[in-house]
Parts: sequence; structure tokens; C-alpha cells
Amino acid sequence: MFWSRKRSSRNFSPIYLAIFSGIILILLTVNGLLEINRTEKGFYLLLEKEAAALIQHFEKNIQEALHSLKSGGNFLGMEEWVAEHLLEILYRIDQWESEKPLIPSDLQSLVHQYSIASIQLFDSKGFLLRSWPVSPPIQSPFLLRRMTERRQSVAFDLFEKPLSDEALYTIAIERKKGDGIIAIRLYGRQVKDLLRQFAIQRAISEISLRETILFVSVLDTHLINLAHTDPSLIGRKEGDSFLASGLQRKELLSRLYRPLKGEEVFEVIKSFSIPDQPSGLIRIGYSSAEVRPLIRQIKKSVALSIFFSLLLGISATILIWANQNRHLRKMKDLEDRIQLAERLSSLGHLAAGVAHEIRNPLNAMSMGLQRLKREFGPEEKRKREEYLTFLEVILKEIRRVDDIIEQFLSLARPFDLNRREGSLGDLLNHLLTLFQEEAHRKGITLLLDLTPDLPLLLIDGEKLTQALINIM
Repeated sequence: MFWSRKRSSRNFSPIYLAIFSGIILILLTVNGLLEINRTEKGFYLLLEKEAAALIQHFEKNIQEALHSLKSGGNFLGMEEWVAEHLLEILYRIDQWESEKPLIPSDLQSLVHQYSIASIQLFDSKGFLLRSWPVSPPIQSPFLLRRMTERRQSVAFDLFEKPLSDEALYTIAIERKKGDGIIAIRLYGRQVKDLLRQFAIQRAISEISLRETILFVSVLDTHLINLAHTDPSLIGRKEGDSFLASGLQRKELLSRLYRPLKGEEVFEVIKSFSIPDQPSGLIRIGYSSAEVRPLIRQIKKSVALSIFFSLLLGISATILIWANQNRHLRKMKDLEDRIQLAERLSSLGHLAAGVAHEIRNPLNAMSMGLQRLKREFGPEEKRKREEYLTFLEVILKEIRRVDDIIEQFLSLARPFDLNRREGSLGDLLNHLLTLFQEEAHRKGITLLLDLTPDLPLLLIDGEKLTQALINIM
């Protein structure tokens, strides 16, 4: 039982394979996840470096544009941009006025929304109907006269003279949705802010961007969009804490986030400074659609690598364990043989001792019976024959017991052959002599037929004689 339990504990167990495979799988999975993470970070690092170069270029363009504006008299060809922007505001006011007359509170809201000085509404003859704030009408009757006489539908005095911060400038249109005139007025500083805004807008619009760049925007220190690749977002305030933290740091910042609507965005921001102007932020947003397919492909590659590595590891483990089990089986067989030899040796020694102890009294009994047979037989013939018969039976049984002991000893002893060259003819002649008398008594005739040139054989004479005696 001891040896069988020891053998089963050494054999290959599926539990060990499952544990080892689980460890390999965990290690490969962790390594694969780390590799995917490193690769993903590498891709985003490349995008971050590209964004850094773009931001540096944008910052240079913005500084050059604002420097040209500050030098005076050079509007960089943005007069038309400003005029179109203001005309768009006027046409929107005209649309809202046609839908529902604008009350002073509505005009006040529009003044703050568009950062202008005032809004004034006139009838077709040039008389003021409503305005915010309540201020004197246009001081230049020439503008109104040109419009009331319907010589032109748009009139303005922008850019006709140098801009002064506190001077008022006017742009007016003839209403399309009704009769009358709508005019808006701006201070010179407000016109300069518009010029600055459009200069920044042009600075970020001059560079052709890749399709994966979702947006570029410039924010002031209040996180209001001064420029944006989506013009509808200009003027909107951003309330993101990440953007606010970017204003306080000089280095590049990046993040990966998903807005409430739309795809996942990788955003890079950096603060910038303009001489004599407040600092701001430049934002660049990348679509993750460029990176995700690559990451998915890498995940597939890593998954296949894990699968084949795991398969190879399990196969190698099975081969190693199979080879180990083969060697273990050989060792167990050798241990079993050694144990059997030790048992047989111990049994042989025990049997030899027991046989010796049994043979001594048997020899004494045999000698005593032979003396009884020879010296102490009855004188009477009938009794003497019966006496001799009993003695012969006892002697025969003693000899049989001795033969049994001899057979037992031969089984207990290790079976070793003592082979030597010998003549098979001599061995058979000896057997013939040995069994001739017994065969004659039983009426059996023994004949020996030998080939004269029988060669010598490598035999154990005693063992072969014993085997042939048993057969005969």
C-alpha cells in the first residue's frame, strides 16, 4: 500500500497542469495589457508631439497678427470680416423684430450678448423708435439721409478714420422684414476687440488640418472662445476645471474624454502669453478614430500571442512531465525489483534457517528409524513384515517432507544459473542410470538415442538435471 500511494502521488496530475496554465495565462494577460497600454500611450504621445508643434505655430501666428494690429493702421484685410459679422447681427435683429417687436429688455440682452455699445430702431423717415441704452440718435445725419432717401440699404462709418477707444462707430441697414432702419453702434475699443478676435480666428484658420483634428480653439483668461474652427462656438464660455488648470501651468496638458454628445476626444491644451495682453489657452482636439483601429489590431495581436504562447507553454509542460513520468516509472520499477529481491533474500535466509531446524530432527528421526529397522525388529515373521512396512511408510513420509523443504528452499532462493560447457550425452546417461532400476521395477524400458557428434553446450548441469528429473 505504501509503494502504490507513493507512485500515484508522483504521477502527472491534471490539477498541476491547470494551476500552471492559470499562472502562465495570468502572466501573459498582465504582460499583454501592459503592452497594449504602452502602445496606446505611445500613439497618444505622438499626437501630443504633433499638437505641440501646431500650438507653437498657432501661437506665433497669433502674436504676429496682434502685433500688426497694435502697430496701427494695418487691419490685415479683416475689415470685411468685421463688417460681415456686424451685418449678420443686424439681420438677426431684423428677423427677431419681425417675429415679435423687441422691448428694451430684449435690446439690453442683445447688447450684452454681442458686446456692442447700443442698438437703435428707426422708422422709414429716420425718427428713433426704440433703443438701448437710451442715448442720442446717430450723430451723423448723412448716414440716415442716405438710407431714408433709399440711395443705399447699408451705411457705416467704420474704418473711415483711425480707431479711437472712446469714439462711437455706426453700421446700419434697411430692414428687409419691415419698414425702417436698424443701427448698431460700437466703441473703438469694441471694434479693436473684434479685429483682435478675427485676427486670432484667421491665425488658426490659415493652416490646413488633418481630418482627425476635430477642433482648434483659442480661449481667453475667462475661458471664453475667442476663436474656434466652429464659428458658432465663438463667444461661448467653457466651464471645464481641466481647462482652468491649464491656465495656471506652462507645460502641455492632455486628456482623453468623451463629451455628452459625440465621439471620444483626445485633447491637448497649452497656455500662451501675448505681450501686453492677458494670457489664454490654445486647445486642439483629436478624434480617437485614428487610434482606436490600431489599438484594436494590437489587442487582436496580443490575444493571439497569448493564445499561442499559452498553447506552447502547456505543450512544453506536458512533454516535460511526460518525460519526467517516464523516468519516474523506470525508477519505480527499479525500486520494486530491489524491494522484491530484498524480500526474496530475506525469505531465503528465513527459509534456510527454518529448513535447517526442521532437517535436524528429521535426520535424527530417519537415523533412529533405520536403527529400529536394523536392530529392533520382532522375531515373529508376520509381525516383522508389518513392522517393516510401517517403518518404510514413516521413512517415506520423512523423505517426502524433506523433498517439500527442498522445493521450498529452491523457490525462496534467487534463481541464478551457473552455466558451463558440458556434454548433454553425459547428463542423459546419468539420468538413465539413475532411473533404470525404478523403471525396471515398473516394467518400463528406457532407451537413449544420441547423435555421436553432439556439440558441447553452455548449461547449468545441476539445474537442468533437476528439471529433467521432475519431468521424468
